[in-house]
Amino acid sequence: MQGLGWSVVSDVLAALAVAILGWLLSILLRLPFIYRQRRDLFRFFGITRSNQSFVVYLSTLFVAPGGSADFRGNHRSFQGPAIPAAELTVVQPVSELFISPFLQALPSSVRRWLGEKAHWTFRQISPVFSPSPPDVSQVEPVNMLTVGSQYYNAAGDLYAETGNPFLKMEQVGTNMVIRVAKGPREGDVFEQRSNHIDDLSIVEKLHDEAHGTTIFIAAGLGVVGTLGAVHYLVKNWSKLLDDFGTEPFAMCLRFQDVANDPNAYKRPVILSRFCRN
Repeated sequence: MQGLGWSVVSDVLAALAVAILGWLLSILLRLPFIYRQRRDLFRFFGITRSNQSFVVYLSTLFVAPGGSADFRGNHRSFQGPAIPAAELTVVQPVSELFISPFLQALPSSVRRWLGEKAHWTFRQISPVFSPSPPDVSQVEPVNMLTVGSQYYNAAGDLYAETGNPFLKMEQVGTNMVIRVAKGPREGDVFEQRSNHIDDLSIVEKLHDEAHGTTIFIAAGLGVVGTLGAVHYLVKNWSKLLDDFGTEPFAMCLRFQDVANDPNAYKRPVILSRFCRN
């Protein structure tokens, strides 16, 4: 009977050892792929071992006294800064971009050891979401994504004016357009098509040489364009890295039939691409 009991214990221990060995082996086999993906992701977004910060600045609307209304149209007393509700929807896709489900499933002690002893890219690095400040002097000198046009986002305004971008928004009469600001096509204009309900957007990457940071701009003439720009960046970052490396670039996108198609922001039409070469 004792021999039978020891045999059962031996079988259990052997099975446990095989399970642990298999688990460790699966980690070792997958880590190189996880490393390459996170290395490329961080290279694209400008994140380094010494600079692991990434801030997402959302547009801020500053509501004047008596300028807010409820869903019935009644004026209310709310005043002060407010973030457009539509832009809050980008929090999830941008956050998920930095999450590795495989690493998240590991015990915290294992994840910590990997980040400290194996390679820093295995660390848990998460973007910080913040309303844009009321003044450009309060914009932090960090890697960032600015969401929304420069007219509602101080961070976007700062780099639209000082970052030497390829593309800028401009008001022409009562309409907003996107104008090429430099290069062989300087002065060219992208505008909404007549008799169509379109939206246009800018997806641009800049370098802030003074602070050694990387800046992304995702800005639409309207809400659909802004959301579409962010989703395009999230979905296509790997291809953009293949196409442009770590160099600055810009793209002008068009989103069609935005009044009738709730998924129009997922269907960008690339109008033009810009880079240094």
